[in-house]
Amino acid sequence: MPTEVLVMCARCGRPQAARQGNCVACGELLPDAPLPAARPPEGPFLMLTGAGRTVEGVDGRLTYRVITAGLPVVVELGNLQAVALGRRRVLEALVLLPLAAVLIFVTSSVWPLGVVLAGLALITAALWQRYVLVLRTSDGGLIRWPLCTARLGSDRARRLDAAWSSGAQALASRGVAVHDDPGALVPRP
Repeated sequence: MPTEVLVMCARCGRPQAARQGNCVACGELLPDAPLPAARPPEGPFLMLTGAGRTVEGVDGRLTYRVITAGLPVVVELGNLQAVALGRRRVLEALVLLPLAAVLIFVTSSVWPLGVVLAGLALITAALWQRYVLVLRTSDGGLIRWPLCTARLGSDRARRLDAAWSSGAQALASRGVAVHDDPGALVPRP
């Protein structure tokens, strides 16, 4: 815990934090004293790391970086209404099922390949999920920052969920509404 430097007013004797200016009680000019050192910069209160993408919360703003992109995207916390971490299954893998059906039922010589393809599509859709951070701005706009795709129960998924739970508390303490469901940010007609 940092030490606080106190000074006493020469007129009324009231102790108060050392600073430039007048006494809060009587208005007398405070005596000179060594001022406390400036606070060290605050560490990140939110750090979500995905595959080549990072969301970092430092000093009242969120910064989204993509390794392959040039400049980061910065959003001030004062411009945010709410934030949510979205998780959804990778259902795009089910697009392979019609191709697998054709291989199984139409072409009898490659039906094992069709079975393997159908199995991979079903396993991918069941066990993998995509993470995206959704931000609702003060003007009502939505910003989506994709993070990564992770297998359920993997180290990456656990790290993201743990980082989100601590980061969500930090965001809430800074006055930003936090949701676990991005659907809560979309207005209902």
